[in-house]
Amino acid sequence: MEPPRFAADVMVGKLARWLRILGYDTFYSNRAEDPYLKSLCRSEDRILLTKDRELCRQLGKTRGYLVESVHFQDQLTEVFHGFGLGRFELQPRCSRCNGALLSIERARIENRVPPYVFLTQKVFSICKVCGKIYWQGTHLARIRRFAALIQSGFGNRPS
Repeated sequence: MEPPRFAADVMVGKLARWLRILGYDTFYSNRAEDPYLKSLCRSEDRILLTKDRELCRQLGKTRGYLVESVHFQDQLTEVFHGFGLGRFELQPRCSRCNGALLSIERARIENRVPPYVFLTQKVFSICKVCGKIYWQGTHLARIRRFAALIQSGFGNRPS
């Protein structure tokens, strides 16, 4: 079974970013208007995450999901458990554009990252869509702990 594909409206932008970080294909643009989002969800088999009751009603239960929680950590927990997301093994996606991340040879990015990062990091990824470069910085352990808490149902907020 494939993981669900999402779209998010402007009311849940931070939720969209975190779903991408955790590997879920999530369309988000703060310029996307309701008609576009409805069309996108229907044509690309996506579920719209929104806090807009009317928009959710228009999409119906198979294409719309009304996010009840206020804080993004609670929203993430709600969506994780609402869709059973913890069972999927995914690779992170670009937090900027939702593109897939690909491994890239360290030598190819030497002039594209800060010198200290190049000296201290061995593994790099690049977004195949926008070209943003990623590495396993010190924040990765915090992200992994937070994801584990979300998956276990606690939804505690990261420090």
